[in-house]
Amino acid sequence: MLTLFWLFFMSATFLIRVHVPDSQSVALDASLEMAGTDAIRYGLGLEAEIAGDNRLVELLEGDDRDGACELLQSAIAPGKETNCWLTKDSSVATPHGVVGTPAGGTVAVHQLVAVGPHAWTVTLDVWARGGGMS
Repeated sequence: MLTLFWLFFMSATFLIRVHVPDSQSVALDASLEMAGTDAIRYGLGLEAEIAGDNRLVELLEGDDRDGACELLQSAIAPGKETNCWLTKDSSVATPHGVVGTPAGGTVAVHQLVAVGPHAWTVTLDVWARGGGMS
C-alpha cells in the first residue's frame, strides 16, 4: 500500500510541473536609479559658466530647457539611456533634449530644483540600452 502511494505521488510530481518565473532583478532597477541620480547630481555640482549656483540652475534660469536636458543626458552612465522631462512651477511636463523610445522598462528619477521664485521638476526616465527589463 505504501509502495503504491509512493509510486502515485512520484508520478504526479513528475507529470505536474509548475513554472514560476524569476522575479525581476532589483539590482537593475537600482543601477538605473543610481545612473539618473548621478546625472542630476552632476548637473547640480557643475560650476556655472556665467552666473548662478551651478550649471543646471544657470540653464534653467535662462529657460534653456534643451541645454539643461542635454547636459543631464550627456552625464548618464554608459550602457544606459534617458528621456528628460522638465516642468516649471505647475505646468505640464514636456520632454526636451534627445528623446528616445525605451526598449524595456524604465525607472523615473525626480528632482525639485529651486530657481529664483520658480520651482522646476526635473525627471529622468532611465533604461538600459537594448532593454534588459520587461
